[in-house]
Amino acid sequence: MKITTCIHCGRSFVPNLRVKNQRYCPDVKCQRSRRARWYREKMVKDPDYRDNQKRCQKEWQLSHPDYWRDYRDRHPEYLKRNRLLQQWRNARRGKDKVGRLIAKIDSLSRWSYSRKGGLFRLVPQGNRLIANIDSFIVKIIPVRRL
Repeated sequence: MKITTCIHCGRSFVPNLRVKNQRYCPDVKCQRSRRARWYREKMVKDPDYRDNQKRCQKEWQLSHPDYWRDYRDRHPEYLKRNRLLQQWRNARRGKDKVGRLIAKIDSLSRWSYSRKGGLFRLVPQGNRLIANIDSFIVKIIPVRRL
């Protein structure tokens, strides 16, 4: 009977005779690690598989547009943890970059200003939120002087 060492947890195990070159033990965490490693390698090496995964994910997102909003409503602890982690990431970025928004729903690069006017996002001064829900989108129309 051959004994092998698991490459994930390091424990010894007796491999299944039907699985050639078994390197992971049958533990649930080790099998999860094996599948995750396979998935990462497949995404890197196989462009058809990667394209199919992207397409399927996009279809799912379109068929479940309110998923993240509902998830945040049902899991307030997730929301709180995410905000704390974002504050920590902001602190790591430096004081001079904290005021910049990361999630820009409507930015000047998307909406161009012209003589006819344009859409702008007003953000309260000194507000350090990343995904700012206290902002306003306004349309500015130039006034001609007579």
